[in-house]
This record gives sequence, structure tokens and C-alpha cells, in this order.
Amino acid sequence: MYTISMRIGFVGAGKVGSSLALYFYSHQCEISGFYSKTEEHAVEIADKTESHAFTDINSLAKISDLLFITVPDDEIASVFREISSDNLKNTIVCHCSGSLTAKEVFGEDDNALNIRKISLHPLCAVDSKESHTEFEKVFFFLEGNHEATELMMDFLKSCSLNVRIISSDIKAKYHLAASVVSNQVVALINGGVELLEQCGFTKEDSLEALAPLIKGNIEHVLKNGPVQALTGPVQRGDVNTVSKHIRSLETYSDRLLYTLLSRKLLQIAKIKNPDRDFSKLDKYLSE
Repeated sequence: MYTISMRIGFVGAGKVGSSLALYFYSHQCEISGFYSKTEEHAVEIADKTESHAFTDINSLAKISDLLFITVPDDEIASVFREISSDNLKNTIVCHCSGSLTAKEVFGEDDNALNIRKISLHPLCAVDSKESHTEFEKVFFFLEGNHEATELMMDFLKSCSLNVRIISSDIKAKYHLAASVVSNQVVALINGGVELLEQCGFTKEDSLEALAPLIKGNIEHVLKNGPVQALTGPVQRGDVNTVSKHIRSLETYSDRLLYTLLSRKLLQIAKIKNPDRDFSKLDKYLSE
């Protein structure tokens, strides 16, 4: 049953569901069909995958061996409750939330009916229904029922995907890691843009001016790691420059953020330059 020929259904025909379906379809997997509250979305992606658009969620569940529920996080549980357990017999049910575990959304496994509950999260921004073209570059993280995650690992690897299994108790920390390097980086970049605007530049010019620095830094981090990529006043132990930076910030929250981030940078700087004396900067940032 759990082979590359298993029938894969999707509840939700948005960016994630459509991208996964197109990826599996391109790897000769059988798509059983789609159910969506917006029927035309289900019809559109069903046509692209030679499958069917369903107007009844239970009819789709009944013929699917693997059922993805790819709706917004706060709707997954309620949508799942619309499906009769009898129609999920011998089925793997999967959601794609990055922060929620399978158990949080679906509850315990139903052993009597062999309903196995898991989550699968692609560690990337799925920003269109065509994001499947990037999936072979992405890590996918599985969590949930042990038997089902092992089976899904084999299945997904057979589809040329890079897959890891994580335990349910670290799911929140896993998602936090993703948020730090994506969402929170956006906040820092926006902060830099705002500072250049305070210097008289337009928002557009500020972003254009900072772009080479942003791209170069990210490339350096990815190529050589965070320790070797670190440059700037903190890694030099330059108290005077750090002090000027802090005095230039207009709000307490911005000064606090800069100080806390500098403390994190100082930890990296000590690894990069173990023989350098950071005592003055250490004291300054701790005051």
C-alpha cells in the first residue's frame, strides 16, 4: 500500500497543496484528487495532475492512501474533524504546518482503523503554486507516527527529496530556527533600511545600497559558516564604535536589541579570535 504508486489526495488546493501535488505528479505518483472550499482551485490543479476535483471531502478521503490536509494552520483540526474515521481506514493523514505537531492537530492515532497521523514540513518559503521546481534543493522534515514516518521517509526519498525525521518534542524549536533566519532577518534588514532613511535616503535607495552587503554576507555565511563570516566592530573588540552605534539609536528597544545581538556576536568573536582581549567590550555590553 505505502509505495510510490499509492494514491495521494489533497484537502486544500493552495500554494502548498498544489506545489506538492505537482512535484509528486512529475515523479509519476498517482494523485487521487483535490477537495477545496473554492471549487475552481481544485478543478484547476486536478486538470494539471490528471486527477479529480471532489465536492465531498469524505469521497476523496475514502480513495486516498495518503491524505494531505494543506489548509491554514488554524483550520487543519476542524477540517480533519469533517472526515469520517471510517473513510480514513488504512490511511496516512498528513498536515504541513511547521510549528504544530501531528498529535496537536489530529490527536492520537486510531489503531483500530490503522489511521496514521504525521506532519511534513518543507524548510522553505512556498510562495507560489509552482514552488515544486525548488523542492529537490529543500530539506523536508517529518514528524509523527513512527511507522508512518519511516514509510514516508522511503517514499519521499524515492521521489528524490532530502528528508529528515524529527521528534515531536522539538517541533517548536525547529520552527523557531526557521523563523530566526527568515522572518527575524527581515526585521533586521528593515531596521537597517530605516536607519539609512534617517540619513536622508529614500527607502528604495536604502535597500538598493544595502543589497550587495546583505547578499555578500549571506553567501559568506553559507560558504564558510557563521564564525568565519563574522566581521565588524564586535569581532574587533572595538568598544568606541559599538558605543557610537548605541548612542545613534533613538529608542530604548532598538538600543536593547543592538546590545543583545552584540552579546551574541561577541560569543562568536571569541571563537574566531581566541587570543584577542574582549574584556572591555564584554564589560561595556554587560553594563
